[in-house]
Amino acid sequence: MYDLCIRNAHIVDGTGFPAILGDIGIVGERIVALGPQLVSEAHHVIDAGGQVVAPGFIDAHTHDDLAVLREGVVPMKVQQGITTVITGNCGFSLAPLAPTHADAVKNYSAPVLGEDTHPWNWYTTEALFETLRNVALGQHIRPLFGHGPVRVAVMGFEPRDATEQEMTTQEGLVREAMEAGAAGMSLGLMYVPGMYTPTSELIRLASVVGRYGGVVTSHMRGEGDQLLSSLTEMLTIAERAEVAVHISHLKVTGRNNWGSIQRALNLISDAHTRGLDVTIDVYPYNAGSTLGTQLLPPWLQEGGLATMLKRLREPETQRQVCRDFARGIEGWENQVGANGWDRVFVSAVRKERLRSLEGLNLVEVAEILGMAPEEAFFHLIVEEQGQMTILIFHMDERDVDEVVRAPFSMIGSDGLPLRSGRPHPRLYGTFPRFFKRYVRETRSLALEEAVRKVTALPAERFRLADRGMIAVGKIADLVIFDPETISDLATYEQPRVYPEGISAVIVSGQIVVREKQLTPQRPGQLIAPAHGETYVVE
Repeated sequence: MYDLCIRNAHIVDGTGFPAILGDIGIVGERIVALGPQLVSEAHHVIDAGGQVVAPGFIDAHTHDDLAVLREGVVPMKVQQGITTVITGNCGFSLAPLAPTHADAVKNYSAPVLGEDTHPWNWYTTEALFETLRNVALGQHIRPLFGHGPVRVAVMGFEPRDATEQEMTTQEGLVREAMEAGAAGMSLGLMYVPGMYTPTSELIRLASVVGRYGGVVTSHMRGEGDQLLSSLTEMLTIAERAEVAVHISHLKVTGRNNWGSIQRALNLISDAHTRGLDVTIDVYPYNAGSTLGTQLLPPWLQEGGLATMLKRLREPETQRQVCRDFARGIEGWENQVGANGWDRVFVSAVRKERLRSLEGLNLVEVAEILGMAPEEAFFHLIVEEQGQMTILIFHMDERDVDEVVRAPFSMIGSDGLPLRSGRPHPRLYGTFPRFFKRYVRETRSLALEEAVRKVTALPAERFRLADRGMIAVGKIADLVIFDPETISDLATYEQPRVYPEGISAVIVSGQIVVREKQLTPQRPGQLIAPAHGETYVVE
């Protein structure tokens, strides 16, 4: 007797092999039988009617850390067929923390992870994981830990190299996180404090991650003029630290750089021939989403958010920033100069009186406020205390297509789960858009290969041994969808719309979504081995 049997399924198992027709028998949380017309009875039966049944999708790049902790389920993710989210990306995570800097990390992270009125009273990664284990989850979580909180816990936001004692302390925090069961460490080298960290320090910390068999993921220092040098830095870390490296949301930005992404892909392919373990993720859109403060030059961000805001109120500081926008700075990714204010849109603000500006670009905002675009931007950053998020259209879709087609790329939504404003539509639509565009419309990927990119490939990358494939003995994380109708409905104008074409989402053998309705079931797990159980690679 099965607890659940899915019949008449077009089974795409995640390996890339051709689909088969058959049934899936599930007992508890695991698949126990596969085959044509399974004869055993079942407590519950889903007739797939010839639709595709695939492993549950794994979102390789999320910022769902706080949303999962406070809500337990992220509806906009499970409604896309996502059964596992990788958290702790771009150097942002909820742990580790030092009591003296906990509030600063919380405020700094708010535009990415969301605002939180509760105290952050965990200080180690293990303490955070214990908190998560007490949350009823609607999807699985596989957490990374961020390099940013590690450095801030030891050094604050100081723009300098670490001392030997500070490096030793940071290495201890990395060991603790890996022993707590983290999948690896994420870097945010375009953000404070990651931008202050020299490669030599990153290699030391990455070496600790490598000894535990983990992965180092990275939002690199540059994605425009500095793309190749930034990628070379990550390949150097992979080689010298003997660690697997994963490049987050690989892209090439800035109009002058469009059409050059193949150079980066070639670098990665060459690294593979040298034996390096390198993968990437990508979202299928030509706009990104980030903190508004990321448009500011690095020198202004020194000392943390409060110091930056104080300086930005000074007229001479604003004049210097305007000169930097116009002329650039050696080694700085000047997104304003490379793309223009008309391609920068206000995504989310906190103050009600500014909400009417959401969805407008900075040229339009400037006209409404009666200011120059630069002045309007400074005004919003100060008014919002640095908490404004933006959309920036800085990519060419043809470059995005090349990254998606690369055999070593997987899909990550990179959505910011903000409670207000107009989030990037990738928060609600990434995975259905991926199938619609690349399998059905452009036909640049076979269905089986597309499924592999969102299941078995990320499962291997983030060490999810029991997930990512449909096979006897595997966890029954499954999604049932119609490949002819699966579509994203979220747009830049109306981003908070669930997709269509997905009839059921199953997490650990339990139905979490059925015909677009979220069920009460919360069978998700924190996927992190208990303290001391992580295998150390000698």
